Amino acid sequence: MFKELWTLINMLFQSNPSSILGKDLEVVVMKHFPFKGYKWLMWCGRMVCRADNEGKIQKEMLTTKFAISKNHERIHLMQALTCNDSWVRYYLSYLWEWLKCGFLAPMSANYVTSKYESEAYANEDDCTYCNDYDGSNLPKYTFKNRKKLYKQLGGTSKAWKAYVKSL
Repeated sequence: MFKELWTLINMLFQSNPSSILGKDLEVVVMKHFPFKGYKWLMWCGRMVCRADNEGKIQKEMLTTKFAISKNHERIHLMQALTCNDSWVRYYLSYLWEWLKCGFLAPMSANYVTSKYESEAYANEDDCTYCNDYDGSNLPKYTFKNRKKLYKQLGGTSKAWKAYVKSL
């Protein structure tokens, strides 16, 4: 696990978001990352998946579902560009967005209701969304009392994703 963690830390300083633009997102397989329950982790312009999901992932890569996942992760790349073209600034902002939601249940709401994930889920089906991305839509996905809103909408990530797609 420590070797993989060290690899992820090194990636932070080996490139910046603009160096990934125009390139196909590389798929990286790791044993411990992303954490269980997550299919993908966008890390420094790479789509990281768990080794124990590799068979499913390879099958998915032949479907349109993969194109949607890839577009979702590309939206995160574009978001990182708006953070002064810095992976470190993007991930610190992402972490802050996750933590400021608090530690009350459900913890899954911290992830799915963050402005970064909300924007990516809302627009993952639109393959043209990244074409002229400037970050101006990101504030639209900032919600006050987002855990309360999440619970009011049904308390599931599926209900939340449907809600943000309707905005």
